[in-house]
Amino acid sequence: MKAAKGITDLASTLIAAASAPLVTTQALKVEKKPAGEGGTMQMTLRPLRSLYARYVDKAAERSKVEGRSVSVQEIMLEVLEKGAKA
Repeated sequence: MKAAKGITDLASTLIAAASAPLVTTQALKVEKKPAGEGGTMQMTLRPLRSLYARYVDKAAERSKVEGRSVSVQEIMLEVLEKGAKA
């Protein structure tokens, strides 16, 4: 059997790689993301099924009146905005 060449070089390379960090410190810095367009943010709501059904009905009625698809989310946002102004 032939003697393997460069074993000491391979060993030193493996030791150096094992001791090196996987992620650089620059990649670890957390960048602040700018606010979304219009200053909006993400929010999750979990309404009761009965309340959600009412919003679905309102969205369906508005869709028929306006001739375009109106989402339940649009209706919810309008109700929240009205409540904030009151």
